[in-house]
Amino acid sequence: MSETPILPAPQKVKQTIETAHRACQDMELAGLELQEVIELLEKNIREQRLRRLRQVS
Repeated sequence: MSETPILPAPQKVKQTIETAHRACQDMELAGLELQEVIELLEKNIREQRLRRLRQVS
């Protein structure tokens, strides 16, 4: 009483893989852009600390 699984059409599989690949690339790009923003913020924080410490000295 086991049912034979229905396989999707090869074109549908290819389309799904391409869509997933594009989504992965989009997420990687977003991650890299977020990393750039974080680095910029960290740089700004370091510069503020440096200015503050130079004012105290």
